[in-house]
Amino acid sequence: MPNLTKKILAATLKEQLARMPLEKITIKSLVDEAQVSRKTFYYHFQDIYDLLEWVLVDEGRRILEGRTTVATWQQGLRSVFDYFQQNRVVILNIYRSVQQNNRLLEHHVAQLVRPMLEQIFEAYPGHERVTPDDRQFILDLYTFGLIELVLHWIGSGMKPDAASQMERIDRLFSGSMYSLIQRCIETRDKPVI
Repeated sequence: MPNLTKKILAATLKEQLARMPLEKITIKSLVDEAQVSRKTFYYHFQDIYDLLEWVLVDEGRRILEGRTTVATWQQGLRSVFDYFQQNRVVILNIYRSVQQNNRLLEHHVAQLVRPMLEQIFEAYPGHERVTPDDRQFILDLYTFGLIELVLHWIGSGMKPDAASQMERIDRLFSGSMYSLIQRCIETRDKPVI
């Protein structure tokens, strides 16, 4: 039953986000529309941002399920772009509402892409020979790069479309992590200039 209540509140939040920006949504309007009590809301969530984060994490987990390997990362990332485009009004309302005072979308995108990137990294031969610092640097480079690409794409009104954006990412990123791993192994004991 608790999961059902969370899903009802999540669906209500998404319906309201399709009609208005986040800052205009109140707990009262949510509980009235969802037909639950304020006490029930607060039993599950601290505030609207907590509910929003739960929605993003729950849906993100479902989007990427089974699509986080070297062979499937393109499908996983494409699913993220498609999800954002299919929920364009909701995502843009979230983006505009939290852009100035909150890094919620940035955090959410990081939670989606970082585990995927870690699995990809660990699937490449030789990854175990990369120093922990270099591993962290490579994963940060890709994570932050993808976060900024996704946020910039959302901020541009999701143009170009998801398919075009994913084609460009696939064309430029494919094989590049393996190349960085190999470069780290080759230059491991050489001084950095």
